Amino acid sequence: MPTDPRQQVVEIGRLMYQRFLTNSAGGNVSHRVDGYIYMSPRYAGSKYQWNLRPEQVVVLDGQHQVIAGEGALSRESAMHLAIYEAFPEVNGVIHAHPKYVNVFAALGRPIVPTSSYTEKFGEIPVVRPVPAHSPELAEAVVATLAPRQRELSQHGLGLILAWHGVVTVGRDLNDAFDVLERIEWSAH
Repeated sequence: MPTDPRQQVVEIGRLMYQRFLTNSAGGNVSHRVDGYIYMSPRYAGSKYQWNLRPEQVVVLDGQHQVIAGEGALSRESAMHLAIYEAFPEVNGVIHAHPKYVNVFAALGRPIVPTSSYTEKFGEIPVVRPVPAHSPELAEAVVATLAPRQRELSQHGLGLILAWHGVVTVGRDLNDAFDVLERIEWSAH
């Protein structure tokens, strides 16, 4: 993967879309590097079909102020920022609408491990239904991840967002993507 965090956000977003790990209805990608947060812009799916340029990636400083990028902040930016504030171990966050995981999201059901390569994640819990892009969603995600914080130094984790999609977190963006793809394969 590239070393420029903006390019990495672009490439992970493109991979998600190509591999049906999200759809044009949305999703967002962020990466924390050296105190800065690099986040996919609003409408990455619906307007750009995840065909982004690095210049569109929104860059935030340590106080979460936008300092660069052509795009507007993602509607789920509050969830990403709440995760980064609560968990210093996390440096990559992905919110997506994967094809098969969304069946579990629609039903409000957890995903159990289906192989040795998903066993470490345990049961993927469901965050109760709360409005999308709301402070309540950010709080619910942090509260659901909190009991498993110790695991974050070893591997990423995922959560199903009831009636919405999934959020994955990792030690870096590659880790969060790995969790996303493994959970989707389990759902399939």
